[in-house]
Formats: sequence, structure tokens, C-alpha cells
Amino acid sequence: MKLLGAAILAVGLVTVGQSRALVESTGVRPLRIALLPFEDRAGFQGEWNLATDVPALLGKCLSEVASVEIISMDAVIAAVKAKKLEDFKYTKDVVRIGRDLAADIVIAGIVERFGTRRRTAGDPNLINYKAYSSKIELTNVRLIRVVNEKEVDSFDISNESEEKPLGLDLFGKPRQQDKEFRELFKVEFGSERFLELQLGKLTAEVFKDLSNRIVRTLVERRPIDLSGETAKILSVDDDEVFLGIGSQNYVEYGDVLPVYDGEGVQMALVEINEVLGSQMSRARVVERTGSIVVGSRLGQRVSQIEIQSPGEKE
Repeated sequence: MKLLGAAILAVGLVTVGQSRALVESTGVRPLRIALLPFEDRAGFQGEWNLATDVPALLGKCLSEVASVEIISMDAVIAAVKAKKLEDFKYTKDVVRIGRDLAADIVIAGIVERFGTRRRTAGDPNLINYKAYSSKIELTNVRLIRVVNEKEVDSFDISNESEEKPLGLDLFGKPRQQDKEFRELFKVEFGSERFLELQLGKLTAEVFKDLSNRIVRTLVERRPIDLSGETAKILSVDDDEVFLGIGSQNYVEYGDVLPVYDGEGVQMALVEINEVLGSQMSRARVVERTGSIVVGSRLGQRVSQIEIQSPGEKE
């Protein structure tokens, strides 16, 4: 069952069709994301393990929004245990796990609140007013890029829903809402039945917003500055090339760029292997359709993320 589906405009990037072709026809892999266990402060009293259930479901949602590779939760937990880490407060610890998992991006966060509360008034054996409210609050959701050990973004997200008006119970007879409330303690987290309940519907809304926020953050990066005279191929050695762009031009490890000939025809795609300085990088050729020569000009980076359009089949 698909939770999400959204088309997001990527500024300064190639089209979705080009991105799909890149992933399918070249050696460029999709972005690898590791979601670490979240710190659970919610204290839900059912059978769920929110520390792993929340990031696992978020990973599923992300894979439905974009063509990213989500590292399995089992692999993540094994890496965490190997490092003997109890929390992820320090970026350096998160990066260490990310490197062990060969991840590009690592996501960590805190589950502050996650559940449904019941409020009652009156005599439960005669006339009783009852209402249910659900709230989800995730805080300090951090996106960390492993290669440069930098925090890409950090944010909080929350939402709540409340039954209105108050439900009226007569002579203690349970309503449908009462049955659903009790069902929360045994329903499988993230299952189709879970998504039909009040808390499950709220979960779908929150995770849709969160997934879109994460994808926007990873896709809508500052365009590479190609305005300088050195923004071209400086040397060619078989499949290794040196480019006249670097950190000053907002290029990063893993960026994929097209290479054009003098007529504006694309000759190749190259992937940045190392940023050597403010205006120099080393790259490898991942796709070649023509000759690459010294002086060939470069194009804007290609996205590693393909955005799924609404209703698009995987």
C-alpha cells in the first residue's frame, strides 16, 4: 500500500526522466540513506518499538517518494551495536556508523510524542462524554552528509488530530472509537489496518510532510557555479579526469556532471571522486557517448534522486 506520492520541483537539476535514465543505464547509484534508531521519549505502552518502527516506516515512505536506496534497519542496528553507541548526540559518531554502512546520508531524530489520549467526563455507567486526541511530535531530525561530516539540515515536525464534538456514551456501551483505541495496543505498526485508525491517518500525514521535507533538502541544493573560465575539463587520463571546479563552486563528492563538446552535445557523465581545492576536482567517467577532450565544458549536476510522480508505479 503506497503511503505517499509527490512530485517536487528540483531547482537547477535535470529532469526526472533524465535521472531515471542515469540510474538505469550508468554506474551511478542512487543516494544511500541510513536511518538510525530514534530516541524514544514518547513512552507508548503498547507492543511497538518506536525507536526502530518510526525510522523504518520513514524509510519506506522515502523510497515511495524518490528513488533512494534505504539501508535495512537490521544492518543499521548491527552497525550501531558494533560501535557500542547508546545515543547519537555527536555528529562524529553518526558519521562513523554511516561510513561502516557506506551511506551517503544518515538520519537521526527523537520521538517526543506518539500516541492517542482519551479524555472522559461524567458517570461511565450512565451518561459519559469521551473524546480521543492523537499527537505526533518528532524533534531534532538531523540529516548528516557522511563524506564531509556536515549537518545538512535539522528540524522538528508535529501534528495532532482531535475527535470533535465530544462522543456521548450511554450506559457504558462502547463506541467504535473505544474499540479502535484498544486496538492500538495490538495492531502492527505501519500495517494497512494501522493506517485506517485515527493515529495511523495522522502518521501518514506527518510522514508525508517529513519525507517531502527531506527530499526537498537533499535535491534543492545550491547550483554549481560554472561561470568561471576554469569550469571545464583540465586533463584526461582514460576514465579519470580533472575539472577546473571545486569547493568554491559548490561542488561536492559524489556530484555527477554532464560533459559537452563545442556544439553543446553531451559526450559523457562524470562523477566527482575528490574535491582537491577551491577550483579543482578529480572525477571518473561513468558514461561515455563521445570523446572527452581538454577544454570540454561542464553542465549542471545531475540528481541522484528520482522523484516519484503521483500515481506512478514503481
